[in-house]
Amino acid sequence: MPTGRNTGFNRTTLVGRGTATAAGDDAPALALTILYHPVLDRVGDRALVDGSPGRPFALSRTVPVFAPPATPGGGADLGDEHLSRKPIHFTATPDGGLRIDIGDCGTALNLGGQRILGSATLSAKELARGVVLEFGHRIVLLAHRVSTAEYVPDGGASDDARELVGASDGLRRVLWDIHSVADLNLPVLLRGETGSGKELVARAIHRASLRRDKPFVPVNLGAITPSLAVAELFGAERGAYTGADRRRVGYFEQAHGGTLFLDEIGEAPVELQVALLRTLETGEIQTVGATQLRKIDVRVIAATDADLEGKVATGSFRAPLLNRLAAYEIWIPPLRDRRDDIGRLLVRFFREELAEIGESHRLAPAASDAKPWLPASLVARLADYDWPGNVRQLRNVVRQIVIGNRGRHRAEITPAVERLLVRQPPRESERPRPIEPAPQDPPHVHVSDPPAAAKASNDDVASASRPAVRRKPADVTEAELREALRACRWDLAATAEKLGISRASIYMLSERFPGVRTAGDLTEQEISQCHRELGGDLARMAERLEVSERALLRRVRELGLG
Repeated sequence: MPTGRNTGFNRTTLVGRGTATAAGDDAPALALTILYHPVLDRVGDRALVDGSPGRPFALSRTVPVFAPPATPGGGADLGDEHLSRKPIHFTATPDGGLRIDIGDCGTALNLGGQRILGSATLSAKELARGVVLEFGHRIVLLAHRVSTAEYVPDGGASDDARELVGASDGLRRVLWDIHSVADLNLPVLLRGETGSGKELVARAIHRASLRRDKPFVPVNLGAITPSLAVAELFGAERGAYTGADRRRVGYFEQAHGGTLFLDEIGEAPVELQVALLRTLETGEIQTVGATQLRKIDVRVIAATDADLEGKVATGSFRAPLLNRLAAYEIWIPPLRDRRDDIGRLLVRFFREELAEIGESHRLAPAASDAKPWLPASLVARLADYDWPGNVRQLRNVVRQIVIGNRGRHRAEITPAVERLLVRQPPRESERPRPIEPAPQDPPHVHVSDPPAAAKASNDDVASASRPAVRRKPADVTEAELREALRACRWDLAATAEKLGISRASIYMLSERFPGVRTAGDLTEQEISQCHRELGGDLARMAERLEVSERALLRRVRELGLG
């Protein structure tokens, strides 16, 4: 964000030529992140709170202290005079949930647009997804769990990834991948949903590479006529085909010395795939109509939201090309899995869109007795949406709100945006507030290493551990689920990718099938006995209990065994 303030994002932009190390424990911590505050510079600040079961922590005007992520020391309380000094108490529960007790605090705490009266309990699954809380009609907070591992670069920070806004676990993993691969002359395959920012990641890799002063040429293969694709990429000599009245310079030649970004690689026609594979293997290109091969110095970064493995299985995508393109893969998380970044993105987009219409003053700090132009309730609704179109859709919605409220002293959700938010499918087992919330779609709180790239053997490609074709959870049998869990060592995110279903569906299936459990389903006695019999060997415990080692570690620590 262009605030001039040193943010956690800047500190975790991992670019440089030195080595980088991970500092700290990667056990998940309970956190409150500011998604909205009348003082916009506070958006993104985070408070790590005591998530030990049975030990309450307080939320009020004066506690806890919030600071930009990864900031040692410093920080400030919420400091809004409209909030009460009397606290609301939160207490972590043994099953990983969170109990909220309002007590005699007079500040309203809204959840899902409804005020919590007395008390409410948030489930572990809700915290995994991230729970949006509107505090005092002024501030929006996200209660969630975060990794405490910090990626620390050896050397100065850079703005090579300046367009990638946020400090979520998922984005930090992407930034680390950019840092790791940027100075290597390897092809990179970017995978992620539409609108998640694949081109921004490609540009960040280019800016952080040794090719930064050479061209970056983006090409959308989905927008190229298949019959002209080879000529578009590799060029064509005059007279090579009907209508070729002059020599055509292809995209590879335009990108010489730099980076060629091939978006929608899954749409490449078979003829183009053959030519791409040859160029990646030999470093040479042959223009259409030419007899000579020419050396070319281009780094290829490809991107897709398609199931390339499924295309390999059907014969519409060549396995050797997939192997070449995926020398290194970066998985870009969807926006719903980095919900703590939504506040920063909203502030940035509102600033930019208001500047476009000459109304930047709308976000200026309001007088203490005045309501801000951007209501907290509006931000809370946007933050709680799952954004199937990801960051691109979020920006479009912000533009819709800004233009729809042009000249108004206070923003409202426009009818078009209201219809969008109302159309969001109900989450699994959703119940009315403020009764204890039901399980909801959880994001990938723990950021795992991206799946390994497919190896050179063609036979391995179709069975590589990448996302399967998207399918209905009802089609997954108990035996298939158990087999996938074992193959992925009970990592739920990896299992979901392998089966081609959402991570939330894994939880739903585990409730349907009595033979499938998560670490949260284990009793204290089971864990204690297994810990005693196996001498605390966590890997063997996870194998015997058939649950995620990381989730089991959390339960072991909660029980004071580790």
